[in-house]
Amino acid sequence: MNATKIDTLIIGAGLAGLTAARVLKTAGRKVKIIEASDGPGGRVKTDEVNGFLLDRGFQVFLTAYPEAKHFLDYKALDLRSFNPGSIILSNAGIDEIGDPLREASALIRTLKSPIGTLSDKLRLLSLRLKLAGNSIDQIFSKKETTTLEYLRGAGFSEKIISDFFTPFMAGIYLEQKLDTSSRMFEFVFKMFSESDTAIPAKGMGMISRQLASDLSAEELILNERAISIDENKVQTASGNVYEASTILIATTADCIPMPFQPRLIKKKSVTCMYFSADQAPYQKALIALNAIPGRLVNNLAVMSTISSCYAPEGKSLISVSLSGNEHFIKQDELELKVKEELKFWFAECSNWAHIKTYTIPYALPDNSHVKNDILSPSIRINYSTFICGDHLLNGSINAAMKSGRLAAEAILSM
Repeated sequence: MNATKIDTLIIGAGLAGLTAARVLKTAGRKVKIIEASDGPGGRVKTDEVNGFLLDRGFQVFLTAYPEAKHFLDYKALDLRSFNPGSIILSNAGIDEIGDPLREASALIRTLKSPIGTLSDKLRLLSLRLKLAGNSIDQIFSKKETTTLEYLRGAGFSEKIISDFFTPFMAGIYLEQKLDTSSRMFEFVFKMFSESDTAIPAKGMGMISRQLASDLSAEELILNERAISIDENKVQTASGNVYEASTILIATTADCIPMPFQPRLIKKKSVTCMYFSADQAPYQKALIALNAIPGRLVNNLAVMSTISSCYAPEGKSLISVSLSGNEHFIKQDELELKVKEELKFWFAECSNWAHIKTYTIPYALPDNSHVKNDILSPSIRINYSTFICGDHLLNGSINAAMKSGRLAAEAILSM
């Protein structure tokens, strides 16, 4: 077995671990990250398949995230933005709802849209203005309820809840009952409202690559899965032993090494399918939400419309995220069922070519109870072992990065 000693050994090269490494290195600490997979990024990775860029699950980047603003170079990411608003797919056809505060031309079509009543649309505007006046700390200090109870309590009609909020938030929450914390709803809605929803031009994985850019080959060890921690030593599946003054666990909750694995792991899964088409199903830089009850498809987006880098010239890349009803469908039947559902709005989908399907068992932690800060006892497991990850706060890019920063600061304060 090999032995290597450093200041801090980080287990996991997701956003939390990469952020922690950056903070520690900036402070002059010697770090090493061991990562079980073949590259950094955790759940934020992008694959290249036959000239297409495939994010591992449909994701967007909310540029209002405060931690991201601090750690990322937005210009270098070459961000490409979605238009504010959504396309709504319903039994009546295709409609569109916009954000008149950010796009004046959206006012008329939003008022005319059958998605919700006029009172609903005024409540949406009122909600936006209210959350603009609330700080993130204020939002996370409020009493929690479910998102569904929150929306009903705010006076929204069942129609706009089912036709807009449910498919929109289901794409973020990865659940359709809207059981997710009302704090999470207010936080996400505030982030969406205050700045752009975007993707890096060359894929979401560029976020991870940027965070990992100052790590040397000796500092980032890939294909090395940690299986157990014993005081200051970490045993890996390959038989190697790494020793460090401090150890930081930065994995998802289901990959925490022994003996610190939690007994109960609550998580959300997702399935994302990618298709190639000769022509985009629609030309606007919007996410299309499926408002049909009992749907299989939750939303779709034409990624190559947002960034042409996502597809070869002359081709369109379509991302289709499923609602959670796909788990009992055989993989060879899934493509047929997805196309059967979509052909009501996009008859040409029968000609789309399937590229790849990603089934991600752990896409998000449970968000029924969330927070925006971590007390020191929750970060420090024992005298030498620390932990970070969005499962300690809330399921978001912002929370992953914040948890990494807080854990690094706790280590530096020893």
